[in-house]
Amino acid sequence: MSFFLSDLRLGWRTRGWRWDSCQRGRRRWVHINYPPRERSTALKLHEKYDKLIFVCNGYIDRLEPKRLPERQRRRLECNRRASPLARYDGKLPWTQAVQSAIRRTHTPCLGFAQAHSHHLLEAFSMEEVLALERLVPEIRQAFQEVFNEVKLTFFLFFFISLLLEREVVVVPQDH
Repeated sequence: MSFFLSDLRLGWRTRGWRWDSCQRGRRRWVHINYPPRERSTALKLHEKYDKLIFVCNGYIDRLEPKRLPERQRRRLECNRRASPLARYDGKLPWTQAVQSAIRRTHTPCLGFAQAHSHHLLEAFSMEEVLALERLVPEIRQAFQEVFNEVKLTFFLFFFISLLLEREVVVVPQDH
């Protein structure tokens, strides 16, 4: 039995921990060849946060269903979600037909990574960053509403606990 398990015990085909195995099902809209060879200087998000921000070149893969053979096009329609832009999500097998139907668009992108391990967290295209900038007032208003609710909840909890401290009297009951 030890001969059979020797490959597993010795770590056959593994060399250390593979961080990309943690991200197996995570397909990003914007792809980056990570770690990027050409990028801007990495900036820390803030002193107290463990996040890095950098700008680099990336690409977006869009799938054009009209270029696919009929059989794969029907298979794609069965699996497709309601999305205005078709992208290659890995559900079709990788063939020459699929490869020729993918249109790659190069774009500058903003990447976020962990400062300690340099693990890529997310990548945004320039259009997504501009859309996010337009939503900043609404995001701040939503944060303020949640902050007010939390403050009100904390105040009510504190007020009720004070009332309970003053009002709690243990009265023995006779049976």
